[in-house]
Amino acid sequence: MRYEHAFYEHDTPWRRAGDVVSGRYPAFLFGARVGRCLPVFVFTEVTLPSLEPLLVYVLENGYRTLTTEELGAFVAGTHPIREPSVVLCFDNAWASLWTVAAPLLRRYDMRAVAHVIPGRTPELKAPRPAWGQPGHDPDVDRTENPFCSWAELKALADEGRVDLQSNSWSHARIFSRDKFLRLIEPETRLPWLSWPVVSDPGEPLNRLSSSNVFHPLLPTRSRLSDALKHDVDPSVVRRIHDDPDAAPYLFRQHLLQVETKQEREDAVRYELERSREELASRLGVRVRHLSFPWGVCGKVAGSLVRECGYETAFADRDGGRKACAGGGDPYRISRLPGRYIRALPGRPRKLFWRIRAE
Repeated sequence: MRYEHAFYEHDTPWRRAGDVVSGRYPAFLFGARVGRCLPVFVFTEVTLPSLEPLLVYVLENGYRTLTTEELGAFVAGTHPIREPSVVLCFDNAWASLWTVAAPLLRRYDMRAVAHVIPGRTPELKAPRPAWGQPGHDPDVDRTENPFCSWAELKALADEGRVDLQSNSWSHARIFSRDKFLRLIEPETRLPWLSWPVVSDPGEPLNRLSSSNVFHPLLPTRSRLSDALKHDVDPSVVRRIHDDPDAAPYLFRQHLLQVETKQEREDAVRYELERSREELASRLGVRVRHLSFPWGVCGKVAGSLVRECGYETAFADRDGGRKACAGGGDPYRISRLPGRYIRALPGRPRKLFWRIRAE
């Protein structure tokens, strides 16, 4: 079996250099005007020292912050932007969205878009202390509950300052190749969103549980890529649990169970539809926009996204420019890392190479 990986799925120095040489970055990063594009910036985990100076720059230089509704109208060509504007996105709805970003947005009277992962959203008794309140934890994104809770998201939805949209149901990675790398052991450490999903999509998503300790670790890709999910036979997993040292031998002696193309389509549809339904039900918001995990949109996901009720989406693509333009593909809107806000026309401005060097 041959495995195709889109070039944009690999964040390597070669890819980043190619993006610069091929002119994928908008001209304003190098000192030109913004022109007809709409700058869209994305953040994940944030801290007060890293985020506040960027919001101050946006404020002091007169940029207006837009919602996904205004973004969609701009892309459709029905709402031209007549004043300096940006879109601020916070992917994954890390807990710092509640404890750091929301208080700053409130302080500077700005709007933002946050993309939520319902399958990873915890149930907590009460909202956690935010910045400026007693008990605030500046390292909340490193705790056992690193994502915003349903109570915190509901408070944000009711306030209306943060436009809550979808980041898919689970933001999952799946096993994508029949290559044994090593075992997942109790001491295994991976970033939160890099843990592969080995359970059914409707089950709670944990980094380390009884279902994945001593489970073979295989190469992974995004669930919304075109990869077919590989599963190790459950009987083999049980034998590995009993004798971890025999894992390489046992793995070589048994074929993997590979999902069918129909099962892949059903799983991708579940990721798209379940997220919209859960957010609408729990938060009372209209979900019309999707941020594809890691920017990866496979052909299957691309063919389903409109059918599943989304009007626009953030996604990367081979050869696409990292800029949002009117009249472009509404399901392939590109973004820039938040640190490039300092390259927007204004004072004191920093250009691309200086920002990259910091």
